[in-house]
Amino acid sequence: MAPLDCSSRVLMADDLKRITYRFFVAADETLVVDLLFTKDTFRLVIPEGGPHPEWARLGHKRCPNCTLADDCEYCPSALGIAQFLPSFSARVSHDKAVVEVETPQRTIVSKTTFQTGMASMIGLVCATSGCPLTRFLRPMARFHMPFADEQETLFRAFSIWLLMSFVQRRADGSDEPLSLEGLKHNYQQLSVMNSHLAERMRDTVSRDAALNAVIILDLFAQIAPDNIDGGFDDITGIFQVES
Repeated sequence: MAPLDCSSRVLMADDLKRITYRFFVAADETLVVDLLFTKDTFRLVIPEGGPHPEWARLGHKRCPNCTLADDCEYCPSALGIAQFLPSFSARVSHDKAVVEVETPQRTIVSKTTFQTGMASMIGLVCATSGCPLTRFLRPMARFHMPFADEQETLFRAFSIWLLMSFVQRRADGSDEPLSLEGLKHNYQQLSVMNSHLAERMRDTVSRDAALNAVIILDLFAQIAPDNIDGGFDDITGIFQVES
């Protein structure tokens, strides 16, 4: 196995964790995507010899805020998506499917649409791909929760960011106050990345399920800064309990 990186190392089965997506479309049709991750850093890995299409090259419609070195040949997020995208390129957004997600901790099943199932899967791939713009999402991806709505996503993102900041400041002996400004900046950069990722994918898909999946992810990326600036309107209600 080789990581989605400019460098590579040999990985053994004991070094890996697996998350499997199964799209049950009809009695005789099931689309299965096995995703493998390193146990230590939860970095996405792909099978040796996996697809390396032209649209996934770093220089093809490269994000203007990309921080990867020019000698890195492929966009990590695009290369991760390329491993399964051909099976979904002709799918329509609102086509129905039963989607089963098997993680090391649990199995979750949802009767949903292709765009929703793919948004969950593509979000996981991007967060773990090694893209510098998505790296801040990796701790949340380690405890992957598919099909999360806006409120769940905000709750998890804000909580994990603040806990991570607290732990890091404690380790560094810093007394700097906790803040969500860094998370806000990261999501703003992520939104730029999402729009350019969609442009890359337009070159290889014939229907809209995959593209709309990225649009769903971008909506999540946009609501986080809005909530930080706007007083957390979307999540204040969850803290109301009986007195």
